[in-house]
Amino acid sequence: MADDIKNDENLDETEENEEDFIEAELVDEDDEADEDLKEEKNEDDEYKDRYQRLLADFTNYKKREESQKEDFKKFASSSLIEKLLSVLDNLDRALDKADSEDPFVKGVMMTRAELIKILQNEGLEEIESDGVEFDHNFHQAVLAEESDTVESNYIIETFQKGYTLNGRVLRPAMVKVAK
Repeated sequence: MADDIKNDENLDETEENEEDFIEAELVDEDDEADEDLKEEKNEDDEYKDRYQRLLADFTNYKKREESQKEDFKKFASSSLIEKLLSVLDNLDRALDKADSEDPFVKGVMMTRAELIKILQNEGLEEIESDGVEFDHNFHQAVLAEESDTVESNYIIETFQKGYTLNGRVLRPAMVKVAK
């Protein structure tokens, strides 16, 4: 019987050891699961950050493309308009010394006015030049002359009108500037 008690005690110890072992394994598995969960969360955060960056980059790209399209639309006609400026200059020269009561001259004036209106609808604006202060961004000084009547650095005479297209200088005005 003593052997039976000893065997029972050994069984109890073995069962306790097995329970301790199982508990240790469960704790180890819990720790591993926690670590795996943390790694997966970090990985998820990393993917989320990447996604947000890519989304921001794509949004910026779309805005840039739209802006470039707008600019292209605004200035696509600039080459044609620039060529039409010589026609406008020739009409101005023809009308400069013409009799405004002549019906032919009136027709040319109406044609010029219609051309100006069409070009203005496309964004063309004349650069103001006579009597204003010289600005190298909008004017090109061809001559400089001493003047008693006009202040220094002001425009005395315009040789060729200048134009902007949608705020961008298409052709600077050619002017004579007072010293």
